[in-house]
Amino acid sequence: MTIKTQTLLMVTLLLVVAVFATAGVVGWGSRRALLAESETQGLVIARLLARSAAFGAQVTSDVEKAIGEQMIVEATIAAHLVALGEAAGVGAKELNRRLKQIADDTTLDEIWITDEKGHAYLRNIAEVDFTFSPDREKQPQAYAFWSLLTGKNKSVVQEARQREIDTEVFKYVGVAGVDKPRIVQVGYHATMLRQLQQRMGLTRLVNQLVAEGSVIAIRVLDKSMITVDYAERVGYAKLPEPTESDLGNILSLAKAGQTQSFLEGSFLKLVAPIGDEGGELKGGAILVTLPTDRMQAAIRDQTRLAMAVSGLVLLFGSVIAIFGARTISRPIADLTEMTRRIAGGDFTQRIDIRAKNEIGVLAASFNGMTRRLAESIEHLKETTAAKERIESELQIAHEIQMSMVPKIFPPFPDRSEFDIFATLVPAKEVGGDLYDFFFIDDDHLCFAVGDVSGKGVPASLFMAVTKTLFKVTAGNGGTPGEILARLNAEICRDNESCMFVTFFCAILNIRTGQVDYSNGGHNLPYYLHHSGVSPLENPGGRALGLVEQSPYASGRMVLSPGEALLLYTDGVTEAMDSRETLYSDQRLERFLASNRSSSPRQIIGDLVSDVRHFAGGAPQSDDITVLALLYFGTTKDERRTGDQAHNKLA
Repeated sequence: MTIKTQTLLMVTLLLVVAVFATAGVVGWGSRRALLAESETQGLVIARLLARSAAFGAQVTSDVEKAIGEQMIVEATIAAHLVALGEAAGVGAKELNRRLKQIADDTTLDEIWITDEKGHAYLRNIAEVDFTFSPDREKQPQAYAFWSLLTGKNKSVVQEARQREIDTEVFKYVGVAGVDKPRIVQVGYHATMLRQLQQRMGLTRLVNQLVAEGSVIAIRVLDKSMITVDYAERVGYAKLPEPTESDLGNILSLAKAGQTQSFLEGSFLKLVAPIGDEGGELKGGAILVTLPTDRMQAAIRDQTRLAMAVSGLVLLFGSVIAIFGARTISRPIADLTEMTRRIAGGDFTQRIDIRAKNEIGVLAASFNGMTRRLAESIEHLKETTAAKERIESELQIAHEIQMSMVPKIFPPFPDRSEFDIFATLVPAKEVGGDLYDFFFIDDDHLCFAVGDVSGKGVPASLFMAVTKTLFKVTAGNGGTPGEILARLNAEICRDNESCMFVTFFCAILNIRTGQVDYSNGGHNLPYYLHHSGVSPLENPGGRALGLVEQSPYASGRMVLSPGEALLLYTDGVTEAMDSRETLYSDQRLERFLASNRSSSPRQIIGDLVSDVRHFAGGAPQSDDITVLALLYFGTTKDERRTGDQAHNKLA
């Protein structure tokens, strides 16, 4: 895909994202605005209903209070008339007729006048014989008037309520008798109060709001979450009743005085608490259900408008992006073509871009880079040739160095008194480790291991000098200590580089197994005997090449048939893994203890493998040199004993 296409796609993608993001934000903002408007509308309705309910309740209460006062007056007049009539000798029959006439001609519907025992012997309803009782459970409504008979109260006014004998709503007022203990009660059918409540109260306003069509349903709840009033629009599916969980949430909102709105299907529901303006409904709540048809239509219109504008922006943006991509990509395409030619080996290419922006700077840098690249390639060719020459010389040096140490095993196939094996693994192409073994005479085998300070070519040259001098010095005879003293003197002479070598030298008497040895600052060899593994006694001695007149003592031990010696350099014990943990002397001792019954070749091969496995992927840090010598003895009996002991260890 070309840079032009990528630029065009990137710009187009950014435009699309920006356009749709803008459209989404506009649509979301419109939706939130319309929801907020609907919520405000519902809150206004809820507050209006609360105030209307309080106002209607107050008006109805005031009217009922006035009616109650008027009924007291009427009951008092009736009490006086009855007292005067009975004093004048008017009979009960005539009084009842008169009472009926009063009820028929006025707004009073019932008149009840009792004797001293509470029996209503005077009444306008002849067919009902009623006696007042002080028992509240027996007469929950009428017992309240018994206090008039006992003289405890002068008058009793009851609020309009549904009476006990039927479902009619009546208001009763009573006064005490003026001539003797009696109850004078008048009753008023509360039809007018109910009509007034319906005209002035909550129900009318709820029904009117729903009927106008702007509201789907209104539910008014008191502080106990009992529905006081409810109306819903005809033609809609019946809305479900609030669940216990819904009522619990509404009650929590009402107690907290919080308003909440939420979408439920195609409806917007609003819960508003009823505050102090709600009068007796304070602590309750109003649940208003509003339609979202017009809101959804408005949201769709706003979304369409946003998409249309976004489409135009996207169209013009795409046209501008095409021209911009072409302008930006042309010099980049030229740079790409130049790069392709340079990759093909043509370093004479130059590009001419006069732009003063980053691309112009890039073109100038590219031209300079091409020139320097051509120069660097020429230099690289020369360097590579020199490196290859050095590597070839190092490989030759490696082959020469490896040819200086014995590599043919077994080295003495006609000698059955011992078995010897050694290996040298340099860390670089050439190294500073060395080993050697040779017969001084028919009965004495001289063997040694050394480690030159440093690595690489200097160490390898010093190693070659040391090995040559050692063989010459050992050939002149003497103990190992004397050999190392003479060798040290030769090395110190003209040692301007101040290099040194640690060196261990030993001479084995192949007939007796006696080993004389001397150590010049080297790692002590391990003695693999029948009962285990242990390092040799250290006779002491400095590394060769440090002090010219340094003394070197000799030590002595005797190898029994089947026992062995292992000489090594610190490249074994100081080998490190990726965490820079050393292989260590302890790990080497454990390895030898479990492998001391093997042949020298087997021991060394397994040891080198164990060191490499321990190091893992870490690079080899030092040369590794190991020499192992297994003694069998000289006579047939000794060799048999040595073989048996070796097999026993195995």
